[in-house]
Amino acid sequence: MSRQAPPRNDRFEDYVPVAERVEQFHQRFPEGRLITTIVDHDRESGFVLIRAEAYRHVDDAVPAATGHAYEYKDSGYVQRTSYIEVAETSAVGRALALLGFEVRRGIASREEMEKTARPAQAERPATRAATEVSAPEAAAASAPEEAPAEESATKIDQEILHSAGELGYDAAKVKRWINQKFKVTGGLESIPLGTKREVLKLFREQVSQLPAKEA
Repeated sequence: MSRQAPPRNDRFEDYVPVAERVEQFHQRFPEGRLITTIVDHDRESGFVLIRAEAYRHVDDAVPAATGHAYEYKDSGYVQRTSYIEVAETSAVGRALALLGFEVRRGIASREEMEKTARPAQAERPATRAATEVSAPEAAAASAPEEAPAEESATKIDQEILHSAGELGYDAAKVKRWINQKFKVTGGLESIPLGTKREVLKLFREQVSQLPAKEA
């Protein structure tokens, strides 16, 4: 009697870990190089953008493929201490995927897919000692539940455009700036909620520095 295949319970099983791509890359190109560079790093907001370059031979003048990835320090428990490393791993995985290594269901690696499927709060410790809870956290614990992410994102988008309007920027200019700053193509719709909050904070700070209007 033939054995039946085990059920597929892992929805990420077709997404390959970055380590597998790296191993296969060095097996195929023993003289190959993987070089990563920090493109943008804002320590205050905890934002980092990494570029990875894959060279197949030691004397290659230009990379055979490149990949980019960004992370925020407050986006998860692991990122609190290793957000640069997490972004670097994702960038390398994307560069190797574009070079053709282990692309089964898309460019994204297993690490990227698991990250997008897991809320940032899920990685944080479930409990903490009472003495470690700060006043702002205690207030947050008793605050009403937040609105759904989609509703919050829409509201923040509107507030961003309103603040931008006070600075003299229309929606088209905001979109161009977002695309250039975060290396995306869809403007506000392409960036996560945490990034939207940082953008809103930046615009509000600029608005607060405007001269007061005469009555």
